[in-house]
Amino acid sequence: MNNTASTLKPVSRTTLSEQVAMQLAAELEAKRWNPGEKLPSEADLCKVFNVGRSTLREALKSLSFIGMIRMRAGGGSYVAEQRSKYLDGSRLLAKSVLTTDKIVDDFCEVRLLIEAEIAGLCAQRATEEDLRKLEGIVHEMKTLIDQDGKGFSDLDLRFHMAIAAGSKNEILIELLEHIREGLQELIDNSLLLPAGRELAYKQHRALLEILKQRDQRRARTSVRTHLRSFQRGYKVLFQAPKES
Repeated sequence: MNNTASTLKPVSRTTLSEQVAMQLAAELEAKRWNPGEKLPSEADLCKVFNVGRSTLREALKSLSFIGMIRMRAGGGSYVAEQRSKYLDGSRLLAKSVLTTDKIVDDFCEVRLLIEAEIAGLCAQRATEEDLRKLEGIVHEMKTLIDQDGKGFSDLDLRFHMAIAAGSKNEILIELLEHIREGLQELIDNSLLLPAGRELAYKQHRALLEILKQRDQRRARTSVRTHLRSFQRGYKVLFQAPKES
């Protein structure tokens, strides 16, 4: 489709990347671009939304995480060719534990605070057996990327709980157990498409390598990066309006 970027509405500089993601998601659902079609360049989209490149890239990562687009290194971003049944016809998520935007934000904030520190402790304290267990989970994840969304999300939760076990802090482990239901809901609803599962696998693989290197600082940073992209992707799904 030609000359489509100029019709998009600018976004104020004061807004967050998730707002850019929401507007792009709406344009994708309106089929402004065809499946497999390349989106306008980052430079063009930055001008349209009146945001910096880093903000735009975070928005694109959010859409990539939930499988709406595919980002190619050095090759731009493309509309995903596989359309999701979860993104058509009605509100995207059946919400139970996470019922409002505020609860989602609070929950994700708790994850950032707790799990980043858990990862740092795991890097310091995990035994070789703990690391082998994490390796096994990540290996299983790879086999399920294109096959079983529920099986993959179960493994995703197991990975995070295994990191907690590796922290050797019983109170932190129990805290994570207390929010396990919310974690499961977040993970189940965020990994609906193979593209999102592939990105999650790569991020977990990278975190595992950092844990093996016993790098506490990078482990915390890696978890924060992963959970922030996770949060943005989830909120794009959560906030999607009903069709009239």
